[in-house]
Amino acid sequence: MELRLPAPGETVLAILKLPGEMCNINCHYCYERRKPYPNAVMLNPEVLHRFLDLCGNRPLAVELHGGEPLLIGRRKMRGILKTLRGYPGPMTLAMQTNGLLLDDSWLDLFDELWPDIEIGVSLDGDEAGNTHRVDFADRPTYPKVVRALELLAARGRQVGVIAVVTRRLLGRADEVLDALGRFEAVKVIKLSGCLDFNVRTKDYRTPNRQSLRVLNPDGVGMPGWATSPEEYAEFLIEAFQHWRGTNAYRSYVLEPFFSIIRSISGLPTEYTSFSERKEPFVVTLYPDGRIGSSDELGMPSALLGTVQSAETIDDLLTLDSNPELRSNLTALLAKCAGCTHEQSCRGGALPDRLRFEGTGFEDAYCDYRRKVIDHVSAALPAPA
Repeated sequence: MELRLPAPGETVLAILKLPGEMCNINCHYCYERRKPYPNAVMLNPEVLHRFLDLCGNRPLAVELHGGEPLLIGRRKMRGILKTLRGYPGPMTLAMQTNGLLLDDSWLDLFDELWPDIEIGVSLDGDEAGNTHRVDFADRPTYPKVVRALELLAARGRQVGVIAVVTRRLLGRADEVLDALGRFEAVKVIKLSGCLDFNVRTKDYRTPNRQSLRVLNPDGVGMPGWATSPEEYAEFLIEAFQHWRGTNAYRSYVLEPFFSIIRSISGLPTEYTSFSERKEPFVVTLYPDGRIGSSDELGMPSALLGTVQSAETIDDLLTLDSNPELRSNLTALLAKCAGCTHEQSCRGGALPDRLRFEGTGFEDAYCDYRRKVIDHVSAALPAPA
């Protein structure tokens, strides 16, 4: 495979880190809190204006992100939304939130300024599976997220849920899916692998710092929340069997299986892990004006430029401003050449693969992909 670059007129995903790493909870596995934030301020409309100027009128899929994006507050959010409304090119808008701050006032604001915003909520399945999503005193957040999902249903909104597959979920795929599927608002569930390896947690002076020290004492090897590729594959297969066997596919879309089925069928997908559109199609805007590649990549190793230094977004999408990153990603995809699953796997999640480089898990990552694809493929009806 080759690293494909965006052609003129192709949509680019722009992730806006509205409050930087600031969050009202302190998830043990949070990748955003592993990044350097020397100027941890909230994104202001001036920085956003400059970023949008760089984009010209290229189609954008914008995602409000963080930390927790709602921490920016309703007044500043109003300014952000109005700035986005002024963009001359095509734009869709989504937001990923932990849900704790969602209330009628927030939903009224979105109904007023951007009623078709897509809202994603982070929730790791049932209450037992959600125990890595805690506040700064290690207290559970699950009950508050449940209230948010109930409010969204009462307001007639449909949402997607991202569930991070940590060790707490292993062996319990049916319970996890049943717990998420019972929420009326949930129409899409994305099972995201927690394949962390050699990741270092910042030492925040918070009451739950001891938990983080136990789970990730030295940043070497697999932290206490992570799964191996093989364990993740087994969970996915169990989840697919349950989703298919209970006819839950009539109620909600389950990723990565929707994308796997499309990929096996030779159809394009939006899910980066099963798409030919990788990191060059993703840019992340940080509050201080830094522009990075995918937010799942570390900083500053994924830095592409700044709103002050860049001339156009096209100059950054080539990754020429970060030749080491481009070289690393290109080398990963080059390894896919000749693989029996190259056309269906499409290179996988490159941030995960970069974390596994030199760890001995490189083959295990590819094995998990092949195993899951083969399982799904065997369950599909033979083509006519």
